[in-house]
Amino acid sequence: MSFKLRCLMAMFMMVLVLSACSTPEKVQGPTAPRNRRSSEDFVLDEKGRPTYPGAVLGVDVSAHQGEIDWERAKEDGVSFAILRIGFRGNTVGNMKVDENFAANYVGARNSGLPVGVYFYSQATSEAEAKEEAAFVLKQLDGVPLELPVFFDWEEVSDGRTGGKATSDVGAWTLAFCKAITEGGYEAGAYFNQQYGYSIMHLEQLTDYSFWIAEYKDQQSFSFQTDFWQFTGQGHVDGIDVIVDMNLMYAPEVEREQDT
Repeated sequence: MSFKLRCLMAMFMMVLVLSACSTPEKVQGPTAPRNRRSSEDFVLDEKGRPTYPGAVLGVDVSAHQGEIDWERAKEDGVSFAILRIGFRGNTVGNMKVDENFAANYVGARNSGLPVGVYFYSQATSEAEAKEEAAFVLKQLDGVPLELPVFFDWEEVSDGRTGGKATSDVGAWTLAFCKAITEGGYEAGAYFNQQYGYSIMHLEQLTDYSFWIAEYKDQQSFSFQTDFWQFTGQGHVDGIDVIVDMNLMYAPEVEREQDT
């Protein structure tokens, strides 16, 4: 083989190696716990809702659901509630309290349901994420929550977050969650599979709860999560319109299954 041909072959092999090294993995976070749940353990109940050993059914709601009869919802199997406490506007970016938050908080807790909250974020910087956390803490003003305060960042293509679905979102999520925990509450991150795999940097968020949106009968996301939003088209007694439905997993049950 000529010297020139050997050089060309070496250059070709180098290109292959560099290409292989630059190909991103599907999932991030080598230190983030992997999903150990078996698809065979997910079973649909008589109403077509997914179940999992030890997990309980819940809803997340906002003013879009209108007035809710929480006692009827509880009788229909709802065992916890995650309430929208507020949101940042898609265009101007002003923050507002969800107009039904107070009524939902009182109604859900009076029905004996554990309650958490989420803030719909349109942050475009770490400073704005911290501002949103401060807004949430001011609205909560020390009232008790049994479940976390979730950061729900979503890109709106024709709004202020258009084109902002980058790895910066992970840093904004971390800033929000840190501020919430410093304020005395548990914190968590809400995301879909695409965000979870590509922009959230979950390995930096393992101190917080994970809430995945994955609309199917079985959860397949590669990382372990604490909450699973399995539909945005659910039907629950006491709620007159469609509603997001979720499972909350029971870690102690899963630990017993592993032993």
